Order: sequence, then C-alpha cells, then structure tokens
Amino acid sequence: MARKAPAPAPAEKSSKIVPTTEKPATAGKTSAKPDSRQTLLDRAAANAGGAYASRSDPLSDVKGARAVAQFVEAHAKEMSRRGLDKGMTAAALQLAREIEEHLQALPAAAVSARGRSKEDAELLADAAATALAVRDAVLRVTRGPDGRAVARAFGLGEPFSVRQQAHVVRALQRILVAAKAYPETASDIGLGADDLQTMKGLADDLAVPSTGPRADEHRQLIEAQGALRAWFDLVAAKALLAFAGDPDERARLLGLIPRADDRRHQRRPDESSAA
Repeated sequence: MARKAPAPAPAEKSSKIVPTTEKPATAGKTSAKPDSRQTLLDRAAANAGGAYASRSDPLSDVKGARAVAQFVEAHAKEMSRRGLDKGMTAAALQLAREIEEHLQALPAAAVSARGRSKEDAELLADAAATALAVRDAVLRVTRGPDGRAVARAFGLGEPFSVRQQAHVVRALQRILVAAKAYPETASDIGLGADDLQTMKGLADDLAVPSTGPRADEHRQLIEAQGALRAWFDLVAAKALLAFAGDPDERARLLGLIPRADDRRHQRRPDESSAA
C-alpha cells in the first residue's frame, strides 16, 4: 500500500513572510536631496576663492530672482532636463527673501556705528586704513598664476566695509595669519614685524564679542547675494544650451538677469565697501 505524501512543512509557509522583512530595506534606499541653498553658498565661496567678485544692486537681484524663477517655472521641463531642479529655484527665492531681511536690518547697524565715541571712530579709521593699504599692496605682487590663492589668504574677495568694525577686525586677523603662511609675499610688500605687531594691537583693541545674529548683516548680505548670483550663472549657462534654437527666448531670459560688474582679482579692494 503506497504511502501518502507528507504534508507541506510549516517552514515553507514561514518563507513566504520574507517580503515583509524586505520592506524596511527598500524604504531605507531613499536618500534625502542635497541642500540646494548650501550648494549655491558653496559655489559663491568657490567664486570668491578664485578672486572673482561681482557687484550689483541687491534689490535688483531680488526682483530679478523672482522674474527668472517664473521663467524657469514656465520652462520647467526643459530646464529640469538640463539639470536645474525645483529645489535650486526654491533656494534662490529663499535667498532673495534673506537679502530683503538683511537690507532692512542694515540701517540699525548704521545707527549703532554713529554711536561710537570719537576715540573709537579714530581707532577704527586707522585700522581700516592699515588693512586697506596691505590689501592693495598684496594685489600688486600676486599677479602670477598662484596669486589668487595668496590674495584670498590675505582676505581679498571677502566682504569689507571700513564702517563695519567686524569687517576691519577680520581683515587684520586674516593678514596676520597669511603673513605667517606666505612670508615671501609679506616680504615683497615690506610687511615687517613691527607692522604685524601694530596690526595685532589694533585688532585686539577693536575686537568685541558679536551682539547676536544681527552683528554682521553686511557680510551675510554679501554671502546671500553671491549665492544668488551663482544661481543666475547656473540658469544662464543651462539656458544657452536649452534655447540654442530659440534666440528670442534665450535673450528674454538673459534680459531678466540683473547686470553685474564682474571682476577677477580686483584692483581696488576698497570698492567693496558698503555705504
């Protein structure tokens, strides 16, 4: 008499449960998008590292950002195909809002500057004049292929206003550090030990703790504006290819981007000062 085939073992049923254990692994593969705003800030920092700077009206940049964002939205499919995602456009609009906030806070910083004593104002003026002289001298001896990195080490390309105490202190501190890192450049401009000691004393006398998040509005404004200009460059570069066959549309986009005075290895570092 033939034996009956044994019933399926319970182990086979348990093997069907495996998909439930695979779901968390599948969900874990979803990676978060990179911070688009930080990407633009990094691009702006890289531009500054190459001794590149652009001057433009911040309010014009804000207005232009919103107009360009509308253009990008209208051509979202083509611009996305070229690698410009919605997150980058949203970051640009956020930077535009930040620029407006910094501009509103700048008058308060100007009022606090007027409250300085005569002695403090003279000390700041002397320190600013010293920093400007060194920065201008560095420009004249860093024209070679490696000059941009050296000039950057001495603080050129960073926001600098003779009226902003934090800017002047930072400029002096950058010079002191760079003079040790690049002694040949310091020697070329005739920067001696007594000069460095004088600048250290000025920096120490002017150094004060920051007074909250609004302590350096001008620097934050320049950083946000530089990141926004980096977005303009990205959009324009992609549009040159995206609308190569449509010169009218390409010209319309380029006309929406506010004009800027683009400069590399600036000859006059004091021109970056804000009134």
